[in-house]
Amino acid sequence: MALISLEDLDGLDDEQLDDDITDHAEPMDEENSDRLLAHWQEVGRGHQVSVPPEMTGPIQEMTRNSQQRETLTYVSVSRHEKLGEEVYEERVYPAGNWVSVTSSEDLYEQSISTAFMRLMKFICKDNSAGRYLGMTVPVVSSVQMMEDRKSFGKEVMTAFFLPAEFQQAPPTPNDPAITVLHREPIRVIAR
Repeated sequence: MALISLEDLDGLDDEQLDDDITDHAEPMDEENSDRLLAHWQEVGRGHQVSVPPEMTGPIQEMTRNSQQRETLTYVSVSRHEKLGEEVYEERVYPAGNWVSVTSSEDLYEQSISTAFMRLMKFICKDNSAGRYLGMTVPVVSSVQMMEDRKSFGKEVMTAFFLPAEFQQAPPTPNDPAITVLHREPIRVIAR
């Protein structure tokens, strides 16, 4: 499944932007800012997601800081291969504070992408600390199975683990749809 993802941010450095855009913390000029937003809008159209102009600031901030992601440690439980290639891995991530938002768009891709844009705003200063918080990987999306055990619910929860600096005192989201929740260790499937 294709999504607007952190890998899209990585690809911008090589494919779409000049080196000086990501190497300096200074604001982008209008031309580069427009190019960056246009790229994300094009990616969004491919996933039937509208990327509004108000996402320009968060997109710029995430692009500037794309090399400063904190990788969450995990324990690998098992790896599953098909024809010699890893198809997915079962992992256990530690207990801690996660920031999450739930979305119910027509398509799962739309729900994940819409939720991630809200999380980007939170990460990029739309929080009680009023500052860029940093990003951890991975971003986890979960869908619940219905009682019939044959279908999935429409709601998709998308979440990321708060960076270590904010685990003890999580900033409050300004967006009421976003919640900070403490989770015990969780088991996930990664591909």
